[in-house]
Amino acid sequence: MICIFVAFLCFTITAHAQHAGYTQLTDLTKFKQQFAEVAEKTNSIKSDFTQEKSLSMLSEKITSKGKFWYRKTNMLRMEYTQPFSYLMILNKDNVYIKDGQKENKVSTRSNKVFKQINKIVVDCIQGTALNSGDFKSAVYENKGTYLVSLSPVNKQLSEFFKTIEITVDKKDYSVNIIEMLEGSGDSTTLRFTNKEINANIPDALFAIK
Repeated sequence: MICIFVAFLCFTITAHAQHAGYTQLTDLTKFKQQFAEVAEKTNSIKSDFTQEKSLSMLSEKITSKGKFWYRKTNMLRMEYTQPFSYLMILNKDNVYIKDGQKENKVSTRSNKVFKQINKIVVDCIQGTALNSGDFKSAVYENKGTYLVSLSPVNKQLSEFFKTIEITVDKKDYSVNIIEMLEGSGDSTTLRFTNKEINANIPDALFAIK
């Protein structure tokens, strides 16, 4: 279940290939300030998503689609609709996962690993991962996007993934893609489309019964 939850964070291709066409920013002060200002004004996000999972043992990628909702503070819902039904809800300190008829509930307060992963999810969405001591960060840019590259320095985090890379739209500083490369060589990508910033999202979507 932990591996599935980490997969929601997403994956990255090798750094050399992903950074082609990008120039590294040497002064991150302005970028961090602008990113923080936008994150502060972002109260909710609603979008569609496509996930691509690459496994070292398989030649073809596994593609899934669904709906994504996020609302301050620390509430997130990911609902897979194709090719199967799967639901994950993060409501502050509680995680709910439904896979078919199977249901699991976990408190992040009582589980250190889930607490850390919970923090990463929110840091990635809000852009605060740049200020986290858990990562070594670098930022690159091209004409239309920024690329934020995060490498975990925390030993526990390194066991789950090697790199997280976040592609940010320059127009509104919203996240287009979050990618993760696991230490095993497996990888996952989330692409967000049809984004609605500060949409009205009801409490019921994050309810954990």
